[in-house]
Amino acid sequence: MGALLAGTVTVGLLAGCGGGSGAATDPAESLRPTARPATANVDDVAGAKASPECAAAVKTLRMFALGSLNDAAKSGKAYMEKAHPGLTVELTADATGYPQLVQQISADRAAGRPADVAVAGFDLLPTFADKLGAQPLSPRLLRASYDQRFLPLGEYGGRLVAVPQQVSTLALVYNADVLAKAGVDPKTLGTTTGVLAAAERIRNSGQQIQPIDLPTGGFAQWYLTTLASSKNTPAMKADGQPDLTSPAVREAAAFLAKVGTYGTQSSDPTTQGLLRFGIRQETAISAVTLPSLAAGLRYVHDQGAQGFKVGVAPFPTLPGGTQHPVAGGNGLSVLSTDRCQREMATELVVALLAPDVIAAGTEAFSFLPVDTEARRQLAPFYREFPELTQFDALIPDLVQAPAWGGERGGEVHDALNDEVVAIMTGADPGTTLTAAQRKIATLVK
Repeated sequence: MGALLAGTVTVGLLAGCGGGSGAATDPAESLRPTARPATANVDDVAGAKASPECAAAVKTLRMFALGSLNDAAKSGKAYMEKAHPGLTVELTADATGYPQLVQQISADRAAGRPADVAVAGFDLLPTFADKLGAQPLSPRLLRASYDQRFLPLGEYGGRLVAVPQQVSTLALVYNADVLAKAGVDPKTLGTTTGVLAAAERIRNSGQQIQPIDLPTGGFAQWYLTTLASSKNTPAMKADGQPDLTSPAVREAAAFLAKVGTYGTQSSDPTTQGLLRFGIRQETAISAVTLPSLAAGLRYVHDQGAQGFKVGVAPFPTLPGGTQHPVAGGNGLSVLSTDRCQREMATELVVALLAPDVIAAGTEAFSFLPVDTEARRQLAPFYREFPELTQFDALIPDLVQAPAWGGERGGEVHDALNDEVVAIMTGADPGTTLTAAQRKIATLVK
């Protein structure tokens, strides 16, 4: 099961050598869990297994995943079919995004071919719970080594409906050589004020490089919600309604509007944003997500003298704020309603969360590892890439992505992203946020 996710990211490039921890400290030490594994809270340290009765009765399991998770899903398929001779795991893993995945599951369900296991994006938990029938799961079913600090990210309506599998946050990458020539201390990038001050210094340094690029494709709304969260102000109220006109959201929007004045922001974070930053060296500071970093760091390391010194930092907070980053990523949902199908589906979920699967996936796509044993196995990986260890400190403060409900809640992500892009390309922040508040309130009715 370890030989999975061996591919590279969409564009195997980016940035990130330089700026590691001092040699006196083993960076892998920082990845030890802050709490003991919850052995006493699980029924079996190796995780749930289907009963012999159900293992004998179930002959087919149907799983839906994204194309990017195809190798991991194949690993789970191989394990289950070997462990249960006569079982067939039917795998559909060609969707390019979560909305398409939902469409596939819904169409098959309508045709009498319901899914047993599916990968659920965190921002679509209401859709999986309310429309696709995601079943409540108990933490007692998981391995003792599963890091239960991640579980709140998969909860909806007070129930765990998706076990977090791949968890990401936003990050900044920066050309340390450019910053040094402009007299910018990278430590000042911790707040939006510091980022804008750095951009001004870079613009006035005569280096002929765009100071900052925050790629907007799917990310723009994530910037807004993450910044507002740093002031403990979610973009969604407790009752599920939008809260897009609060002082924190307005402050976040003002920062993003200012960023847009430094030059054209990339429309796609991989095919354009990383290309401009890592290959063409056209931008000095850019935003990425954790899954891009491992392949990017490898790429830069391979360039030797032809590369440039790159730093990595968490996404900034608003002034006076603290790190409460909105998590991206997905979890594994069990959709089966039949008892035996559900037992076997749960065993498949546990297999997909095996430490070696999580470790192998992290080595290819540097998500935060959700298993403490996997984190231990990854010690050599983090010694090679110490820039990644700083993100482990953010785990206790991760915030769940807004889970928009209502008949058209699945449309909110793109609708809000469009509004933030408009702000970054010159629209008035106050007017745009007021209009977005009305529009999204209609969608979540």
